[in-house]
Amino acid sequence: MGEEDLGKIILSSADMNYSPTMPEIPIRPNNSIPITIGILMILGSLLVLFDGGGAIFTHYSEITTSQAEDQVELLKLIGVDITVDEFLQWDSEFKESNFHLITGLIKFCAAILVFVGGLQLSLRKHIGIKVSISGGALWFLGQIVSIFWATSIESNMDISLATQWDVAATAMCFICNAFCILLPLIPMFAPSAKAALIPMEDKIKSHNYLQEE
Repeated sequence: MGEEDLGKIILSSADMNYSPTMPEIPIRPNNSIPITIGILMILGSLLVLFDGGGAIFTHYSEITTSQAEDQVELLKLIGVDITVDEFLQWDSEFKESNFHLITGLIKFCAAILVFVGGLQLSLRKHIGIKVSISGGALWFLGQIVSIFWATSIESNMDISLATQWDVAATAMCFICNAFCILLPLIPMFAPSAKAALIPMEDKIKSHNYLQEE
């Protein structure tokens, strides 16, 4: 066998072992996903902000006897058997323990984080994911603290205003809370949404480039 034939055999063997690499196809960014999620987060944060602000307002507002009587009548309509004096005692205990103030501040701070995170996501900034999840986690922590703290206060004075409506409202809050935590995760797992996000490093480079010009 000549050198020319041997070279052909070597080349054909190399061709057989060669595996072609497919060119990487760039992912087309879908800007509407992070923008839509950001808008939903902003709307949700306004509801939490309103709830937290209402709790803080309740802490500093004084309830009159006539207002207590109206509240007792409403409570009796939904199945809570309580007197005006017991309601006033219940209200006083919760205010003296700063329950409304502390839980309201937690909700207020969580709402601010969710709002800022939603705003960042609507601007397609990657940092909005972490900020939004932080706000959702803080809200979740606030709800856990609120449930156990309220139960402890009511058990100590042996007066409870909990109803099935409260259970339903709490369940709805936890569902909304879950959305606040899970929605920002979508851009991390959806390739087109992830491609639409602008990393912080690119923002800094773009800002420095504009300054140099």
